[in-house]
Formats: sequence, structure tokens, C-alpha cells
Amino acid sequence: MARAAIASALVPALLLGAGAPAVAATNTLTVTTLDRNGKKVTVTTTVVNLATNERRSVKSNKAKKLPKGTYALLASIRTGDTSTLGARTVKVSGASKTTVDARKGKRVSLGLSPAIDTAGREILTNGQICTRSASATYSVDGWDPGGGLYVVPNSSKRLAFAAMRSWVDHTGVSPHYAVMYTTTSVPSTPTRTFRQSSLATVDVETRRGPSAANYSSLGVQPIDRSCGSDMYAGLVSTDQPYRTKIRLSAGKWDVGVHAYTEAKDGTAPVVGHYFVPRTVSAGKSYTLRFFRSAWGPSTRLPQVNHGWLSYVLNDMFADPGFPRDSVEGGDKATATLKFGGKTVKTKKDRGWESEMTSLEYKVKKSGWYTLTNDASRYYPEITFPAGMLSPKTSVTYRFKAKPNSSMTAPVYALTMLPTGLDLYNRAKAGANTNVQLKLSRPKAGPDAKLGKNPKVKTVTAKASFDGGKTWRSVSVKKVNGVWTAQVGNPTSGAVSLRARVTDTVGGYTDVTIIRAYAIS
Repeated sequence: MARAAIASALVPALLLGAGAPAVAATNTLTVTTLDRNGKKVTVTTTVVNLATNERRSVKSNKAKKLPKGTYALLASIRTGDTSTLGARTVKVSGASKTTVDARKGKRVSLGLSPAIDTAGREILTNGQICTRSASATYSVDGWDPGGGLYVVPNSSKRLAFAAMRSWVDHTGVSPHYAVMYTTTSVPSTPTRTFRQSSLATVDVETRRGPSAANYSSLGVQPIDRSCGSDMYAGLVSTDQPYRTKIRLSAGKWDVGVHAYTEAKDGTAPVVGHYFVPRTVSAGKSYTLRFFRSAWGPSTRLPQVNHGWLSYVLNDMFADPGFPRDSVEGGDKATATLKFGGKTVKTKKDRGWESEMTSLEYKVKKSGWYTLTNDASRYYPEITFPAGMLSPKTSVTYRFKAKPNSSMTAPVYALTMLPTGLDLYNRAKAGANTNVQLKLSRPKAGPDAKLGKNPKVKTVTAKASFDGGKTWRSVSVKKVNGVWTAQVGNPTSGAVSLRARVTDTVGGYTDVTIIRAYAIS
């Protein structure tokens, strides 16, 4: 009986013991990282579950608990002045281990043919290894700090590799170069030579005058790539206007300009920026001009959505080359909506509101509505440059609207572009300046039907030489298919502009820009 009792007591314990490993099993990953001298070093790696795309940070040389699965591991290892990127794909089940050995890294080398004179140039190579996923992509980055950039080859198709090299002349006199190389997997020979004939040329002009900034910077960034889309090459930073050339490898790039100024508290905030995407082709030439006059209302038109009239007050200082949005934030505005000569709605933007300011009004009756928005530049933290252009603008739209409708207001956006100005947006004293009056009707929203374009009846313009106190009519003609105001310039000061486009049913758009361009 004693033996029977002992055997009976052991049965539950044996059963529990049999099931315990399945419940308490632990899956770990230990990543060993070695520098280019073979020395074990500790770095923080990124591991990505390739099934769920969940990301974790894992410190090397120490076991880390992870859910069972297949992972991509990304690591960056510094050895003195060298940087090595490595990636591994590893199955985690039980006590799993893997090693990233920087000694296996191959040097990244991007070059030009024929080679260029590198004297006086800053040369920088950036590299990146990315996971490939339909959702979020994760990456590890490295750069050449002087001793070289290396990558450890890996043939996994779940990885991608990118490298960018730039040759920068910070004076802006000589061309800048930036080339981009991307591949699926991490190549065993991460080198490529770009023929100069395969590069695109972008002529860039950056002016002064309407910006509130003291200086600006120019840079390029590859975009919409399988890897490397967040790399950046700074090219020019100056308080002077300039013209320069950028030579780029074929593909899609953002050409970006940031405007900085000195605030009263001693900081240097960014007050405005452009991000201009361009797809460039081998051997082709392109032109970009930034900070041109005259800054005026953007091409965003009033809209009616399900019976509610809506208009955003903030976009009143748009560069005519990029007229959809304001170049720089910071303005005060007052919008007024009238129906039958009576004001039915007023909305104010007092400057630096936390969100965009919009006039909203429920359309109760069908008929003619007149919407006016008056805006002035407003940066309480900074002092505006002396003689700054475009300090004030206004726009008036007259259009028909009706209840329970959805439409873009049946009027035109009117953009003014003075031609023949210098890098300071100045025209010659006493000469004639042609001002292009560009008409457009971009759709205001997905539900705001655009409808047919109104038939233009007249386009008229006026100029003022005393800051808008008095106005004189100027001739308007079509030049190469574009309505163009022909302004006889004064001998000094600045020219303010006013233009109106009227349609055949009585609607119109009227735009005023104070100090649209200067006189040299």
C-alpha cells in the first residue's frame, strides 16, 4: 500500500511537469557586435518582426526576450573614423544568436566620371539599410566621418540598401553634385560610378525682398525611394541672393529652401520653407526660382460643402511660382462675408493662432455673396527687414451660392508675377515692367464640385507708387496667351499692384498687393 500511495502522489506532479516547458518556454536573441578590429563592442540595434512589422530596440551582447518569429536586425558600428552598417535576418526560437561583424564590411564608394576637382568642396557619403515592407519601413543610417563608410553584404530580399554622395561648394559658385544609389538586398560591391552625362541639371535662383528672413539655406533630399528617402544634403546657406547649379542623378528629389531669421530673444527660427518635388531625367535641365515677387493670396478658393461656405484666412502671402500655399506663416487677417450688401459674417485671425483660421457660414439664401479678406504680415518675435516687400495683401471674391450645395466658388484665383526683376526683386527706374496676371481654378475640396470655368469678360489692373494711397489704371494685354499688365515704373520707391478679373455673369476676383516689387 505504501508503494501505491507513493505512485499515486507522483502522477499529478509528472503531468504538471510534462506541460510546463510549453507554458514557460523563453525565446531570446543575443546579438554579438564586433568592430573592424574584431573587438566586441556594445551598440543598440533595431530588430523588426518581419511578420508583424513590430520594432524593438535590442542592446548587443546581451540576451533579449522576444516573441518567436523571423526578424530583421539592423546595426551601426563605429570604429574610430569609420562607420559600418550591418543587417541580418534571424529566426528567433529558443536561445537564438547572431553576429554582426564589421570586419566583413565592404566600402561604399560613389564616384563621377569624368572626376571633378574636389578642391574647396565638402564631400559626404550617407548610407542606409532598410527593411522592405508594405507598411512602415525601418532603417539604420551611417555616414563617412572621414575614415570611410562600410556595409556588410546580405542577399535577403527583405532588405534594401541606399547610398547618397554629395560634392558641395558652399560658395554657390560652382555646381553642386548629389547622386543616389539604391538596391534590393545589401550588395557585395556597394560601388557605383555615375557618368556626368547621365546627371540632370537644376538651375536654382534664390532672391531677396519679400521674405521676412535674414538668410536662407538650400538642400536636396531624395524622395519616394525604396530606401534612403530621408537623406539630406545641405548645399548653400547665405544672407545674399544667388544663382547656382545642382547636378543630380535621375529620380525624384525634393529641392528645399528654408528661411531663417534672428529673433529678438537671440534664437534663429525657421520662418518659412519650400519643399519642391521634382522628377529629373538624365541629361535634362530644369529651373527653380525661390522668393520671387509678388507675394499675394494663394490659389485656394472659397468653397461650399453641403450648404456651408468655408474660406481659410491664412494663405495670403504665396510666392507666385508656388501659389497654392503661403511661403511663410505669420499674419493677421480679417475676413468679411456680405449678402445683399449686408455683412452676415466676420472672422479674424489675430496672428499665430494654434490652428488654421476659417470663416464658416451656413448659406441660407441663394444669390450673390461677396467675401473679402485683408491680411498683413505679423511676426511679433522678429524685426522685419528694412524695405520688406508684400507687407499687406487683400482679396475680394463675388460669386453666387445657394443652400444645400457643394461647389468651388465659380471665380478665378488671380496670381501676379512681375517679370524682368533682379535678384532683389527690383525693376529699373523709369522702365516698363510686365506683370503676368495668371488665372486658375483649382478644386477646393473633394466634395466641392469645380463646374465650368466662368467666361472672362474683362481683366483690368492698377498701380500705385505711394503705398496704395492713390491708384492709376495701366494697360492689360495678352502676351503669349497670358494676361499681362504693363506698368510704367516710377523713379524710386516701390510699386503696389491691383488687378481684377470679371466674368460675363457679374462675378469677379479683385487682388491688391502693397509693395509688390521695388525700384532700383
